[in-house]
Amino acid sequence: MVEQEFRVVEFYSGIGGMHFALKECGINATVVAALDINTVANQVYQHNFPLTKIFQRNIESISLKEFQALNADVFLMSPPCQPFTRSGKQGDNEDPRTKSFLYILNLLGRLEKQPSHILVENVKGFETSETRNLLLQTLSACNYVYKEFLLSPYHLGIPNQRLRYFLVAKQRPHQFVSDYLLENGHLLDNYLIENSASSNDELKERRNELAAEGSEGASEKHALKVPKAASLSQQKDKFSNYLPNRTINMYLEELPDIVTEEHKIDAKVLIRYGKVMDIVTEECERTMCFTKAYFHYIEGTGSVLQMNKTLQKSEVFQSLESTDDDLDKCEIWKNLNVRYFTSKEIANLHHLPPDFCE
Repeated sequence: MVEQEFRVVEFYSGIGGMHFALKECGINATVVAALDINTVANQVYQHNFPLTKIFQRNIESISLKEFQALNADVFLMSPPCQPFTRSGKQGDNEDPRTKSFLYILNLLGRLEKQPSHILVENVKGFETSETRNLLLQTLSACNYVYKEFLLSPYHLGIPNQRLRYFLVAKQRPHQFVSDYLLENGHLLDNYLIENSASSNDELKERRNELAAEGSEGASEKHALKVPKAASLSQQKDKFSNYLPNRTINMYLEELPDIVTEEHKIDAKVLIRYGKVMDIVTEECERTMCFTKAYFHYIEGTGSVLQMNKTLQKSEVFQSLESTDDDLDKCEIWKNLNVRYFTSKEIANLHHLPPDFCE
């Protein structure tokens, strides 16, 4: 029996992160089209996936007929997150950047052949938006079942805190596997957003079955190299049970001295912003979420690396409190030896493959 090949359309394709993830899944799938308006992102995408057809155009300019011609089995979508970020204006469906996503939702119900599978990714905050409500209404009207999750790489032992919203939808008669195991030994359903799934009664029933069966109830067919599922009774706080088995040094590059110097943060900058920066060492098991403002703005854009392995950060802050002299403060910060992560190291922390080119 020949395995079905899925035709995948990647909306808001960026540099191709979803495409890389799809390849890692090992399923028989081909990205038949990638759509993004950003010229630079499309150049990076094309370099890494030269055989994929890229549409550089506004999604709202794509007609229903053109959508039909894509003949997609899978939609992958990471719509703009700015309308939903907690630090932004939270314009939601009134924000012009949401229009293209609403346009896709409008066309979904009009397609002669609708995709059998849909994945949506966005920031935490999307789950409380009106846009999300419109998404769920559209999916229900088009006969999809769905699940929503809040997941971070940190839950899988990757030292990066990047909590994100995920929705997975399947068109009936397709159904979900409820005992899917993550690498941390937890059931994926442990990360469900409360009361979010389209078949809550069925999920609760399956969870009760698994709790009764214990870890023996997990299907080996769908396990990811994990012998047992963690007991559901241990998952009361679903975001506290991480898998802290990887440290930052696993993701660092061997840098020439000149590159290290280029990424060092000036002591004057550290005097002004050092106390609000997230300074980590290579032995740490977490980094903050990196944003596109990294390298340009200091506060809240991502972690920075302390290269002095012997000096404790607490000692530095104590020394800073004992002086008002800026020259003294410069020397204290210089001793800490702080630098930015390189773009390649950030790509590593996002688990892009080693041959990924920026």
